[in-house]
Amino acid sequence: MHRQRVLSSLLLISAFLLLVHFGSAFHFSLLISLVITLAAWEFSRLCTEGADAGLSLVTILGALGWHAAVISTGGLAGVGAAVAGVALARGTLVPAGFRVGLLQGAWIVLGVTYVGGLLSFISLLRALPEGKQFIYYLTFAMWASDTGAYYLGSWFGRRPLAPRISPKKTVEGALGGLAATVLVALAGSSQVWPRLSWGKAAWVGLLLAVVGILGDLCESAVKRAASVKDSGTLIPGHGGVLDRLDSLLFAGPVLYVLIWLGWV
Repeated sequence: MHRQRVLSSLLLISAFLLLVHFGSAFHFSLLISLVITLAAWEFSRLCTEGADAGLSLVTILGALGWHAAVISTGGLAGVGAAVAGVALARGTLVPAGFRVGLLQGAWIVLGVTYVGGLLSFISLLRALPEGKQFIYYLTFAMWASDTGAYYLGSWFGRRPLAPRISPKKTVEGALGGLAATVLVALAGSSQVWPRLSWGKAAWVGLLLAVVGILGDLCESAVKRAASVKDSGTLIPGHGGVLDRLDSLLFAGPVLYVLIWLGWV
């Protein structure tokens, strides 16, 4: 399992970095569209009221529509309202009854917002003038956080961080992830984000790590409700796409807002 985890990470990271470095913002948005498709499908399959092809299709199309609207117009263009309407209409036609149909509709709206809405910020970051640097900084910080938390938690973890949500996550692992993120942010800021001072690189990295932990716990809560260990099996040693990107889902929007506010 550990060997699979390392090999999968190396392959994915190498392919991702090559695309960021040599590809355009448009190519990157195509990659995010693929990721959204896979993540939306995984999320739809976790519906606690049962999932079917129709639920998955509406979730995927809604998430992709949200992403397309954001990167093409800079706004949602009514996508959220349209998805809610389609989900509500579908809910009235589900053979299992109105209660199940409406709960499935709510799941669709949550999935579209959670996957399509949050991942769209990653494309927005890449489209900025310093987009490559922002993506490098964000992804390296999150990889450091996940790696630090995984290994420090495995070696020294004793105290549960959130036992009701994820019994295996520990306080020691979280602290290891925070420390690893700050170290990587400090070491890499001069290379990937030269205009960012060491002080800013440290506190921004720390904030992203904290937000990333919250994102991880939120995805764990969804899996706990669905009574599954992983969101999928696509990535050997890691589980599903959502399992690998849960921290980025929250950290990406936070970094974008910090840049938009002019704080970094």
